[in-house]
Amino acid sequence: MDTIPLNAAKQSDFSSSSRLLLLQSLVPVATHLVSSQVEAFASRLTQALFVVSEQTVRPEEAASSFLAYHLLKRNQSSFYKILTSQINAILAKEVSVVNTRKIKSPSETQNIALVSFEEMESKVLTTNLSSALEVQNAEQLVGLNIRIGHVLRRTPISVTQNPFRPELFVTAVMQAWLEFEASKETQHLVLSLLQPELFLQLHSVYQGLNDALIERGILVDIESAKKEDKKRFIRTRLHDRESQDPYLENKLRHIFSLSREEVNASRETSINSTFVADKERDQAGGRANLGDTHGWTDAPQGVPRGSAAPADTVTIDRDFFNYLTNLQRVHISDALSAERLHLRQLSQNPAAGELTHIDQNTIELLARIFDYVFSDPSIPSEIKNLIGQLQIPTLKVALMDKDFFFKDSHPARVLIDTLAKSSVFFSGDASHEDPLFQMIEGIVEKVQQDFDQQIDLFSDVVADLEAFLKEEEQSAEQSIVEPVALALKQEKMRLAREFAENDVAIRVETGEVAGFLEEFLLNQWIRILTIAHNVKEEKPNALENALRTMDDLVWSLKPKNSSEERKELVSKLPAMLTLLNAWLNAIKWDEPERVLFFSKLAERHAAIARAPLELSPRRQLEIAVNIAQRASERRLNKHVQDQHEHLPDDCLQMVEDMERGVWVDFTTSAGVTTRFKLAWVSPKRTRYIFTNRQGHDSFSIATEELVAQFRSGSAVQISAASVVDRALVEALRDPPG
Repeated sequence: MDTIPLNAAKQSDFSSSSRLLLLQSLVPVATHLVSSQVEAFASRLTQALFVVSEQTVRPEEAASSFLAYHLLKRNQSSFYKILTSQINAILAKEVSVVNTRKIKSPSETQNIALVSFEEMESKVLTTNLSSALEVQNAEQLVGLNIRIGHVLRRTPISVTQNPFRPELFVTAVMQAWLEFEASKETQHLVLSLLQPELFLQLHSVYQGLNDALIERGILVDIESAKKEDKKRFIRTRLHDRESQDPYLENKLRHIFSLSREEVNASRETSINSTFVADKERDQAGGRANLGDTHGWTDAPQGVPRGSAAPADTVTIDRDFFNYLTNLQRVHISDALSAERLHLRQLSQNPAAGELTHIDQNTIELLARIFDYVFSDPSIPSEIKNLIGQLQIPTLKVALMDKDFFFKDSHPARVLIDTLAKSSVFFSGDASHEDPLFQMIEGIVEKVQQDFDQQIDLFSDVVADLEAFLKEEEQSAEQSIVEPVALALKQEKMRLAREFAENDVAIRVETGEVAGFLEEFLLNQWIRILTIAHNVKEEKPNALENALRTMDDLVWSLKPKNSSEERKELVSKLPAMLTLLNAWLNAIKWDEPERVLFFSKLAERHAAIARAPLELSPRRQLEIAVNIAQRASERRLNKHVQDQHEHLPDDCLQMVEDMERGVWVDFTTSAGVTTRFKLAWVSPKRTRYIFTNRQGHDSFSIATEELVAQFRSGSAVQISAASVVDRALVEALRDPPG
């Protein structure tokens, strides 16, 4: 049964009208919870609009954001009334149609060719914000989906069917803003500013709605419901994934598409003959004897056992299948014999004498797959032994359902892949005391004991294993909170340094900066600008002050060919030098080079003041040529550096493509190799945090250092490719010897 009974009130107690009334009673609850935080939300939005008006370089955006800032600041009470009214109206409307609402199919969606770019961009921004809010409030939303699903007498509903989903709050906010300020420019600006941290804090709203349902008697075993929903999701995902490589599929079709005449003609031939490459058959279409009828059928009356059945059925010899079931029961109590089992031996058993040619092929192909798994050096022997105990159940599945070979999403195939991939978690041998090993051991035992013909059993155990791994991962994530915070600070400082270097480069590349000043800017002022960029969110004036001081310093050393310019220099020098010294004190630059720098600076200022006001044409030309030459040299050097940085680099590309969850073997200078998982990647991908499976022994590493380790071979990424996929490629490569 899909639904889960209510503990405090039977579902039959709820009529259609009472269910609707129950959900309608939640609308004022949600409206009240939102109204209590509108003032804080409006304040955050006001501040964000002000920041845009101050920092944007686009005059139109600066003007519209400044006007919106003042409008919202002066009229927050009006915005409050409009927003709460919109929230209440949208939620009430959604609840009224929740019983009849259907999800649109792709064919019913709007033709994007008829949508303007602005509408499309707004839709993308709205969807992104809604998705981010769903992720941020996933735990509360799952509970709310389950409880509302019970009220509606359904299985747990999806987020898209939830009448209180985040999308509706986003829509309400945008409609409220349009009513508050009708300009399309500010509408798009506000939408682009809305991020989960700035938006309404929906966590308390969803918690309040869940509490309200509990108070109204909707008591549900949430954990059990989540587990069932997870299994349904796994099964759906397994069956919906695409099949594998078309070339492999063609090869498999050849093996499993023999007509009745071909089977009868080749019954006495060796199984190896069916693996001989046949170019014409590889290119032929059609796949017979692979219908949707899972299970077995006896050979039709008048057809000898071993002959091919009609093309729309899957024929399995009953005696052989019973033999496999008995063998499976024996191996339950004798794991050692299961580990030593060789599938090819089964085709030589008397019970296999009446098997069809296709069934013989199935045994041979599956034997090759297990041979490949057993020979894979990356899988610990203990895990290989456990996988070996699944040979009989897997063979029964493959005989019933040839999709095992054709679809990489087949539940039994996913189980073998998942078990093989889980071996990457064991650095070296797998310990019998390890909870993961014990989990795998229990899964194998469950399949051996319980499997007969119910293929969904494989989906269930895969869901259990994935849930276990997810719990481990969540536990490990808690242990890297501090390293992540530190890495974020390091990345922020690194980005600030890059901005500072760019600020200095823009001034230096003109060729007008004196040599000693260039050295000062590159070595000392970059440090000051780095600090200013790092704190610009808290102290935006600091960056402006540091840039202005640098520009004044550069200007002060340029030739002054008029009395007005020299007077301006004299008037600016005291304040400029005071700021200069204050910034240098901030970075604690007290070396003797500081005294030397100010000495050269004073000499250059004095020389500028004493220089004749009118320079000869020749001198002016010399100065211009020198400036142009220096600028040209810098542009050339920058071009060469950029070309070098953009050279193809496989190791750099691999690091940039790495995603959380991949495993890497790191080898120390002493030759000790340890396996770590990539647990976190910084937003700008400048730092990576690795941990062991339990989240311990974490370390942070910069992109450049990680790339260098891959280049030297001291870091090696562990392959995550499907072991069954690889095994099939190998099995179909050449005919057996």
